[in-house]
Amino acid sequence: MKRIGGDDFELVHPRCVREMELDYQEGIELWEAGDPDSAQDALRYALQGCGDNLWVHVALGRIALDEWKDPTLARGHFGYAFELAQRAISPGFAGRLPRQRVSNRPFHEAIDGLVRCYEALGKPAEATDLRALAARLSGESRPVRGPHPKGSSGPAGGARGAGPPGSREEDRDRPPGDV
Repeated sequence: MKRIGGDDFELVHPRCVREMELDYQEGIELWEAGDPDSAQDALRYALQGCGDNLWVHVALGRIALDEWKDPTLARGHFGYAFELAQRAISPGFAGRLPRQRVSNRPFHEAIDGLVRCYEALGKPAEATDLRALAARLSGESRPVRGPHPKGSSGPAGGARGAGPPGSREEDRDRPPGDV
């Protein structure tokens, strides 16, 4: 993590995120073209080159939940992305990870995905706890309600959401780093 000002921080991702960006983008393009099977294969390939890529895990979680209607599989991907980010956050962390920061988005999207999974699995207490955590980390005064599945932003810019730093033109000058 790195401080971006005051109590605000952002996650710093491994260099391999950028190295596997083309494979990630291919997976997202296949998904947006209506081919979730091929998208899943491309995203799994991207994981072989960067197993700690939060964006890829979030995308695979979304495919599992939105395309396959499998909240258990989705929970595995969202949960792994959540755990990866949690490792970077020191115990007792009292700062904020603003949701609008590109580098923090996959963490918040993983939380949103986990909330949806827990709701689908009939575990509302877990969903409530995660909403409270997201609200605290983003600096919001009330728990964040995850996006509705139809309107959820996804991992690749445009209608589906933001991709990894460097995947959008305005992020290209940002140096990669390690979590």
